[in-house]
This record gives sequence, structure tokens and C-alpha cells, in this order.
Amino acid sequence: MEQLISDIEAYCQRTGIAPQKLLRDAINAQWGQWQKWKTGESSPTMKVADRVRGYMSKDDVAHDLPCGEISPTHQPDQNVKRSRVVQR
Repeated sequence: MEQLISDIEAYCQRTGIAPQKLLRDAINAQWGQWQKWKTGESSPTMKVADRVRGYMSKDDVAHDLPCGEISPTHQPDQNVKRSRVVQR
């Protein structure tokens, strides 16, 4: 669990989003879920942890591509809502 928390914090620092937002986007978590994980009140199942890691991995790959390009192996997850980021 400590490794997952550490990975989430590193990802969020790199991308500039809050952990709560990451969990909301990745697994449609309730807003207080992150705090519960941090305090040990609850913990994710392995399936949920894998979904969070998968979301972070896909998003990292997307950030490595030049603006506007999509990876040829990218398969959008139909269960995850993503917001569009407009770069100026």
C-alpha cells in the first residue's frame, strides 16, 4: 500500500493534479477516498490498484507523444471519463 501511495504522489507531483482528482478520473472514486487510503481507514483491492496504475501508465505514455498525436497501440478505456486539456 505504501508503494501505491508513493507512486500516486509522485505521479500527481509530475502532472500537477491532486491525488483526489486522479482517483476520481481513474476509478470514479468518492472525493474522500484518497484521505482514507492515506490514513489507513480503507485500502483498494488489487483490481482497483491495477486500474489506478494502468491509468497513470496510459497517461504518462500520452504525455510522451508530441502534441496531437495518439499512440498507435492506445486503446481508450470505455469506463474512464477523461477531460480534455487545452494547451495554449
